[in-house]
Amino acid sequence: MRLVNVESLKAKLGMEGKEVIAYSELLEACESMGVARSVEEAIAFARVLDEAGVILLFRDKVHLHPDKVVDLVRRAVPLALAPEDDPVRDELKRLQEKKEEIDVLAHKQVRRILWTGLGLAVVQVGLFFRLTFWEFSWDVMEPIAFFTTTTGIVIGYAYFLFTSRDPTYQDLMKRLFLSRQRKLFKKHNFDIGRLKELQNKCKTPLDASASIRNRVGLELELDDALNKD
Repeated sequence: MRLVNVESLKAKLGMEGKEVIAYSELLEACESMGVARSVEEAIAFARVLDEAGVILLFRDKVHLHPDKVVDLVRRAVPLALAPEDDPVRDELKRLQEKKEEIDVLAHKQVRRILWTGLGLAVVQVGLFFRLTFWEFSWDVMEPIAFFTTTTGIVIGYAYFLFTSRDPTYQDLMKRLFLSRQRKLFKKHNFDIGRLKELQNKCKTPLDASASIRNRVGLELELDDALNKD
């Protein structure tokens, strides 16, 4: 008989489509449905329902769907607090390791480009030195050197106009790194959006930015890889 009354009580509370009701409302429903004969019995019965997982008592509120509350809590809990064998945590760690490998490879490619630029600059200086003191004279090379220097200034100014950034070596290195990084992401089919989603889910993301900052010397964020200039 008590079991039948419990089912009737659950049906009555669920008919109105409420997710949360007042604790006093639950006690009144227990008495009106014949589940409890007094307030003390209603309180004791409500405690039994709470321990059985039928309802969830929190302060002066009664949650009629504990499973939904559990899902909400699970989504709100930081991933860093999840169990070690959590598949989402493993996926995040795997993506972070893959991203760090790609970042290291992108850094090596950028270093090769920068060293090539240094080599070309040394060759240019050596060529101008040779032409000035052996092949020609300073009177011939002076306008050539002037226009070469002016061309470099114009290129720097054009860089500023197109990028709205100061033409510094640090900024050039960052742009080269992000460009190589995006190409490697595409080549290796790396889902950067999925990594961002998992890091947003994790309240304390454990990305590889610190490691790359030590290697490259640049302040890089995950959003830099997502946003194309």
